[in-house]
Amino acid sequence: MKQRILLVLISAALNPISIHAQETDTHDEADSSASHATDHSSITADNSGVSKVAWGILTRMTEFISGTQAYTTVINMGNEVVLENGQRIELGSYITVSLRRPSQANVRIEDRDGDNVTIILDGETISIFSTKENLFIYDTARQPGDIDTSFDYLTDVLGTNDQLRDFFSIDLTETMAGLVKSGYYLGESKIAGVLCDNLALRSENQDIQLWIAKGSNPAPCRIVVTYKKVEGQPQFWAQFVEWDFSPELSDSMFKFSPPENAERVNFFSQ
Repeated sequence: MKQRILLVLISAALNPISIHAQETDTHDEADSSASHATDHSSITADNSGVSKVAWGILTRMTEFISGTQAYTTVINMGNEVVLENGQRIELGSYITVSLRRPSQANVRIEDRDGDNVTIILDGETISIFSTKENLFIYDTARQPGDIDTSFDYLTDVLGTNDQLRDFFSIDLTETMAGLVKSGYYLGESKIAGVLCDNLALRSENQDIQLWIAKGSNPAPCRIVVTYKKVEGQPQFWAQFVEWDFSPELSDSMFKFSPPENAERVNFFSQ
């Protein structure tokens, strides 16, 4: 039963993030400001539906995120569920990610209903633990490699989507190049006071709107995904509350020691 509780908590927490686009579109934009002077001219036939300005902004973000060796980010997210009667219910989580390449990460998920799940990669071991009321359950496994390899492993073990792994991947630019086939530039707008470039992307199954901060730190500020082939077309949104690209990350942040009252559930072996 406790293994099942942990599986449900972690699966629900890891599913939401998606910045994939896989469908061709013909939109373009007139904006070609100097702030996007980088020439990303290597657009392939697979993503020829993406305007050059949109592609330049997108790959500037992916290259920046993938190339940053250590950072922390706080994400406030909401995920709609459409009930059988058509009513929409929003579920949400508050996620804090601390990452130090190549192999260390700390991901803390706090659900609105009080559930908490933490995933720690220390370079040698993966630890997952959950607190729910007075219940503290955990498990550990040998870490199979760097952050990307370990997130792939977690995706396979948990049976969840791989959006989180892709988003924090060092290969994010390559991943997006193979997936994005439609996108155009909507213009500038502000998210929580931050001036952003606003992109509209499409995939076979999703409509995506993405806001990316202008300036020297082109990090995502907000994303809204509409699952257009799911009945009721529910949405997922994520607000990146803060980014720190020069964090002071202690070694203890990437170490896990279960408390005395913790119970190991042999989750990985199951």
